[in-house]
Amino acid sequence: MPKRSFIIVMLLVLTSAVHAQVVFKSLEDVWHYADSHNITIRTVNFELSKSGYATKQAYSSMLPQVNATGSYTDNIALQTTLIPASLAGGPAGTYKTLQFGQQFVYAGGISAQMNVMNLQNWYNARMAGQTEQMNKDSVASTRKTVYQQLATQYYNYLLMQEAANMADVTVSIADSVYQSVNNKFQTGTVNQANVDLAKLNLEQAQQTQITAHYQILTSRNNLKALLGMALADSMEIAAGLKSNLELQPQGGFTDDPSLRLAEWRTKINLTQYRMANSAFIPTINILYNYATQRYDKTFEPFDGANGVAGWFPSQYWSLQASFPLFTSGNRYFQSKKNKVNYEESLAQLENARKTSAINDDNIRLNYQKAAAVLVKAEDVMNLSFDNYRHVSNRYEDGLIPIDDRLTAFKDYINYQNQYLNSLSDMLVQLYQVKIRQQQF
Repeated sequence: MPKRSFIIVMLLVLTSAVHAQVVFKSLEDVWHYADSHNITIRTVNFELSKSGYATKQAYSSMLPQVNATGSYTDNIALQTTLIPASLAGGPAGTYKTLQFGQQFVYAGGISAQMNVMNLQNWYNARMAGQTEQMNKDSVASTRKTVYQQLATQYYNYLLMQEAANMADVTVSIADSVYQSVNNKFQTGTVNQANVDLAKLNLEQAQQTQITAHYQILTSRNNLKALLGMALADSMEIAAGLKSNLELQPQGGFTDDPSLRLAEWRTKINLTQYRMANSAFIPTINILYNYATQRYDKTFEPFDGANGVAGWFPSQYWSLQASFPLFTSGNRYFQSKKNKVNYEESLAQLENARKTSAINDDNIRLNYQKAAAVLVKAEDVMNLSFDNYRHVSNRYEDGLIPIDDRLTAFKDYINYQNQYLNSLSDMLVQLYQVKIRQQQF
């Protein structure tokens, strides 16, 4: 292959790879991508579309029902009837055969029916509309749940990156400590217990390092799964942990989708209760019918048989009313049952409102606590590292024994773990605040 052609092919490949890569610069970018690709969100959107058609179907049931009919009958052999011959002037006691009717019969008609008053249909349509609105909030509630799952994996990825970076530094320090202690052991300055302790610290640091690096890969895969991506798809999280910690939680919280769902359940239960009561109200229908027939001896359904065969029309309209007099108590007890359901959902709604307000306040308090604790945990970790360096310098100067240096290093590892735990809690509280500030 010529060199120029090879370069062009490579550029095309690289360009294709760049376009295929998905880059996320923030958690909001991940959420936005999930709205179109997460299978759970897509599924509830499909259900919402179906509920929209169900609403239209329910309202269309209140429109007039119009039907047109048409028929063609070929009487291949007309029925023969015996009549007294005397009716036609013949001798008494004898009979004459006669066939009534025409061979061909054509008929057509149109009928229309409309419910003038049927509250059952009206309440069904209203409840279908309310169900559609509730499904919209169900989509919002599902998005909130998926957002929480995505935030968990996204922040866990950033947290593990931070842990891996710190583990890399810690392993380097632990290795230098081990090499120093081992060299001292070779000269007989320290004992085997000191070497074992230094080796133990190194092994623990390496264990933490391995865990962090593998958890980074696991979080990436979990994030891909939630985003509907394949394992081979390229994904980059172009964001640092520090930039993701920048948040002003003073912003107001939006309406909780779960609370809106409870409100719609209460409204639907109220509609069901009213619909049960409407079963005692009469229903009124209006009906119109037009029909016409034509009889002929010859097969000529359209040209009118040169005018010899005519059509015989008929039409009527009627007003029908149905009064529910006695239904063995079924409708009465159904109404009582629906009333209890409504009162129950109303009580649950009131309790949900109180609980939601308390939960929102706790989210703010937990975030403020986590932010304050994280600052202190980072200060303690940094002070512990400074103390370790100070102890190490004194050890190198021969002022303190090796045990003090190993203890200082172990303390630093413990405070580092406390910092990572505080950071993890901070990230959890952070995405709880972010989610409550989202408009679903």
